[in-house]
Amino acid sequence: MPRDYMHETLQRHVARGEADSGYWWDEDRIPLDTIDKRVPELLDLTGKKAVVTGGAGLNLGQACVNRLAGLGADVAVVDLEPDAAQRSGRQRWAALPDAEGVAQQAAKKWGANVFPVYGDVMHWDSVQDVLARCHDRLGGIDILVNNAADTANGDFATMTREDIDRSVQGTLVGTLYCSRVVLDYMIPQASGRIINIGSEAGLSAMPRLTLYGSLKAGLATFTRFLGKEVAHHGIQVLGVNAGSMWGPNRPVPTDVAETLYPRARTAIQRYELPEEVANMVAFLASDAASCMTGTMVDMGGGMSI
Repeated sequence: MPRDYMHETLQRHVARGEADSGYWWDEDRIPLDTIDKRVPELLDLTGKKAVVTGGAGLNLGQACVNRLAGLGADVAVVDLEPDAAQRSGRQRWAALPDAEGVAQQAAKKWGANVFPVYGDVMHWDSVQDVLARCHDRLGGIDILVNNAADTANGDFATMTREDIDRSVQGTLVGTLYCSRVVLDYMIPQASGRIINIGSEAGLSAMPRLTLYGSLKAGLATFTRFLGKEVAHHGIQVLGVNAGSMWGPNRPVPTDVAETLYPRARTAIQRYELPEEVANMVAFLASDAASCMTGTMVDMGGGMSI
């Protein structure tokens, strides 16, 4: 019979009085209270305080706000002020982000506390200010959804230094900044969920997405490493790999020809609803995902298969 090395090691530590066997099985560390709950009870986010960056985004941002608010969470909708978004000249959609409007609609629809917080989460000083305001107004931060993104797509051979710097900042560095700053609030309370929005483009090479896909792959690796590092603080780091999204009452994307390839190669042979992806974000934010960390869940309709 092969030896159980870890078991023998633990027994030696206990015998020497160097470890308490109760550490591995106690009600303070294991959610025994969830055993007899129904799954809908585990999904209840009432009383939780959530921050969604890029929360006014036409696709996944708004969907995440609505899913979290619909489960009872208080939600801070973080996004650029419309004037700032317009000055950036990098809006994919014709409509500017309207964090106030999104917050009002979600609050009315779900009877939740939802409000806008304006700021740029791609820069260190701004991230500190934004999360401090979210923390003060929410009374804490239990959930951070790193959804905001800014990237340049196209052939890498045509990318400028500005395109590269902007994409690294907007796809990877901004999420690192937000994750680092929110730990200052989550570690003292010994709990929290950080949920990163990745992409199945980071799992399978696609035309014109070399920069974006590479950075999203880096984001997935960051999720694994940070999940391992901070789990002992009671903080879980998770994420979803989204795909090509579109939904009703949204303009048809102007880059249809460019996105035909990733859409055609999905197993479901269609765009996915942002709400379908947000379903998993809500699950990961809930007690139903209590034993998960460092994991990215593929939600791209089989794009990377």
